[in-house]
Amino acid sequence: MVFNESFYKNLLFLVIFFSSTILFAQDNTISLADEYYSNNEMEKAIELYEKLARKDENIEKIHKNYFDALLKSGEQKSLEKYLKRILKLYPDNAEYNVDYGTFLISSGDNNKAVEHFDSYLNRIKKENDLLRYAAVYFINAEQFEFAEKAYILGQKNDKNDFTGELADLYFVWGKKELMVAQYMDLLSLDENQVDYVQGMLQDRITDEDDFEKLENVLVSYVQKNPDKTVYNEILIWYFLQKNEFYKAFIQARAIDKRQKLEGFKILEIGRLALNNDSYKDAIRIFQFLVDKYNDKPVYSISRRLLINSKEELVKNTYPVDLNEIKSLVKDYEDIIRELGIRKNTADAVRSLALLEAFYLNNKDSAIQILEHLIRTTGMNPSLISQAKLDLGDIYLLKNEPWEASLLYSQVEKAEKDKNLGHIAKLKNAKLSFYKGEFELAKAHLDVLKLATSREIANDAMDLSLLIQDNLDLDTSSLAMTKFAEIELLVFQSQFEKALVEYDLMLKNFENHSLTDEIWWEKAEILIKLGRFDEAIENLELILKHNKNDILADDANFTIGKIYEENLKNQDLAMEYYRKQLTDYPGSIYNVEARKRFRKLRGDNLN
Repeated sequence: MVFNESFYKNLLFLVIFFSSTILFAQDNTISLADEYYSNNEMEKAIELYEKLARKDENIEKIHKNYFDALLKSGEQKSLEKYLKRILKLYPDNAEYNVDYGTFLISSGDNNKAVEHFDSYLNRIKKENDLLRYAAVYFINAEQFEFAEKAYILGQKNDKNDFTGELADLYFVWGKKELMVAQYMDLLSLDENQVDYVQGMLQDRITDEDDFEKLENVLVSYVQKNPDKTVYNEILIWYFLQKNEFYKAFIQARAIDKRQKLEGFKILEIGRLALNNDSYKDAIRIFQFLVDKYNDKPVYSISRRLLINSKEELVKNTYPVDLNEIKSLVKDYEDIIRELGIRKNTADAVRSLALLEAFYLNNKDSAIQILEHLIRTTGMNPSLISQAKLDLGDIYLLKNEPWEASLLYSQVEKAEKDKNLGHIAKLKNAKLSFYKGEFELAKAHLDVLKLATSREIANDAMDLSLLIQDNLDLDTSSLAMTKFAEIELLVFQSQFEKALVEYDLMLKNFENHSLTDEIWWEKAEILIKLGRFDEAIENLELILKHNKNDILADDANFTIGKIYEENLKNQDLAMEYYRKQLTDYPGSIYNVEARKRFRKLRGDNLN
């Protein structure tokens, strides 16, 4: 019989059509079975999966749900039969082998499950791809020990492999120290992974106790690998996370020496210490640079920052010692005399002027110093703007608000939409506030709420809320006007006069909404004057009468600090830090309060 070409085409079409129809019907059956499974109709799902499982090509599509359905339904015999069958078909498949062991465990045969897992891993121990898949399924089944065995077997094949996977496993397993060890091993293989490792440690070690334990692990790697600076880098990162700047400096010093960085690595740590108010650490770091690198470019920067650090320490140690201020003035005069007035000494010139004006009451001398700086050629425009802001502050100190406003406005115009411009606008807003021009002040502040600098935006928000919450424009602004006048006295460091005026306000405006603000401001002044017991009395009034007020957690934490740092009463300090954690759970001070509490209690934080 002879068939023409048309016949064969039709026959091929029919074969393709019926095959497609069968496959379509089969896919529909899988979808229906999956739907039964999703709806927890296990009997119907199992019935369909059982039929589908007779064809080998369906196993991969149905296995996960079919296995789970049989396991949940307690169909032990059917499940064992099914698993043994597919293991004959696919003896090295990771998913099916792990599932078989899981089945054995569910049947109460743990020993047999262990034997099976070990046997399977031994069989594939030279195949890293299979070991990787096996580990993933072991993790999903929470068989972490066998996942670990799989990765370790893989490392025997290639010591550079599986380090990251092991770190991930230990994280899921909750073994943080082993996780850290893997990340350290990763750095030994590739030092360029330091940023990745730092990021993973930051994301994954969130518990304070775990983070404290990290130090010993990192130190051990530094000691065991003295030639690898990457471990010093990671330890520096760790100490900086804890604001332990002197310890970070020790590590930076080792890197600086080894890599001949001439002090610039150390300079970074010193700047961070200064910017984070760790003045004593900053002084030690900059002093080292001044002594060690007196013939290097880092010297002049370090010398200026050393004096700046000493200044901040003196200004924040209450009561302020005027003899120390005079010593600082001499230091600034020496550095200016030695190096001249130029770009890299401009900050020293500004600091000298502000010390003369605000602490030694030499306002006219301070004005002359700043005007000389402003006239000096070659200065950056931003330096000139900063000097003008300082000059405006000194004119305000002299009770010449018009001159101050003029200078602030010049900077606001010159530095429009820049940070210095925003600072100038904030100063103008405060000036309007001091003068009792509250609506004008609020207009300035509303603009500054959108400033890119969070600090400026927050300051603007705080002052705006103070005005809004305490000023009743429908009746009288007398109390708010008086409060603003006293705030100007505080700015001008007329502390004793301000205290008298605050007490008069408390008497004349009894139970006014500004009362807690007055107690807070009085406490701040008393701290600066070194009258710590009186400061605590005012802070306690906030806690007694306004326990839920926005200033309450600030007041409580401040009392704890006074007892710890100034009155040296550890027991009472701990009491207030404990109260901080229990009574103000959402406070921004809680991390610091917990740290201080544990330190006073004598916990071993290393």
